[in-house]
Amino acid sequence: MKKTLHSLMIVATALFINEQANAQGCVAVRQMGGINAMSASSSYNLSKGEFQVGANYRYFHSWRHFVGTEEQPQRQTLGNAVNIYQHAVDVNVSYGLSSRLQLNATVPFLDTERSQTLTLTADAATKKLTRYSVSAGGLGDVRFGANYWLIKPENAHKGNIMIGAGIKLATGSYTETDDALQTDGTKKNVMMDQAIQPGDGGVGFSIEFQGFRQIHRNIYGFANAYYLFNPRESNGSFKSAPKAGLAGYNIYASPDQYFARAGVTTTVGKKQNLAFSLAGRFEGIPAYDAFGGQVAYRRPGYVVAVEPGVTYRTGQHTFSLFVPYNFIKNRIQSAADIADQNLQNSKITDPTKYVHVQGDAAFADYSISLGYSYRIAKKAKVPTWKVN
Repeated sequence: MKKTLHSLMIVATALFINEQANAQGCVAVRQMGGINAMSASSSYNLSKGEFQVGANYRYFHSWRHFVGTEEQPQRQTLGNAVNIYQHAVDVNVSYGLSSRLQLNATVPFLDTERSQTLTLTADAATKKLTRYSVSAGGLGDVRFGANYWLIKPENAHKGNIMIGAGIKLATGSYTETDDALQTDGTKKNVMMDQAIQPGDGGVGFSIEFQGFRQIHRNIYGFANAYYLFNPRESNGSFKSAPKAGLAGYNIYASPDQYFARAGVTTTVGKKQNLAFSLAGRFEGIPAYDAFGGQVAYRRPGYVVAVEPGVTYRTGQHTFSLFVPYNFIKNRIQSAADIADQNLQNSKITDPTKYVHVQGDAAFADYSISLGYSYRIAKKAKVPTWKVN
């Protein structure tokens, strides 16, 4: 039994410590990670009265542009690709109300740089590009959640299912500005693109699912997924004036987002405190929200990734490294694209001359996620003896 528990400890960590959506660049998937980073000392769940604290660090660099699934290599050739560099840290706290019910809180911090180009008026004849950078950062959108195991963990050593719900607050700024280079060579303080804003301006709620099942000895299969509902149509901020006939589609949306992950993991070594995992990931932002209005601007899209990972546990400490590699990148049509397309085609009498409108987005090839957690286990009760 002790060997089985050790397997479950490290397997649970490998399964849940990396439950997150990684921002992909211009497709601004908000960080949602770390809320279930369990690294048990005696089981895969938190017992009543136990705490767990930890942090997750993530980094990515997006630079490859796509329209749909077609890459736009000319952006690299011409030198006008948008580059986004992001560093993000989530601070996580979890508490066991019982062996089946767990409360979670995540406080994210982000630092994002956006590098882009323009042609100065003085260089109009040569069309020379000048590259400059802007940035935004700070506190992101804080999340609170609760998760519940459907089967008592004490009776479920070979597999279990967890369901959960949470709320995302609008604590992150969505109106950050910075000094951006202008065509006349001066700098002007302007609104930053939604891709690098720390928050999206919406109060959202999420539902999630997690589960694992023993396949053979110390080999386990797992799956986890969530969907974030952001009912607010838009947050009121915008970077540019609206196009004629498309009022509202220039205002930044507070978009939904989704994430799903499934794979296998196994422990190695006599102590079984080292685990390797391999998973597939699917995450992104839809073109339309499940609830609320749809007249707003976003860059919707998704990525499909393969995610190798390694997790190591020693005592109450757990360390992890995950590196998802995106092998499918798709910038889908947005609501704004479709509205623009319909407006243009409504003025064209020849159907053979209808236009297709679809914007592009820059994606990262991969991201790096480092995690650490510490389990604050309950102290065993010391028996007292009554002396007569």
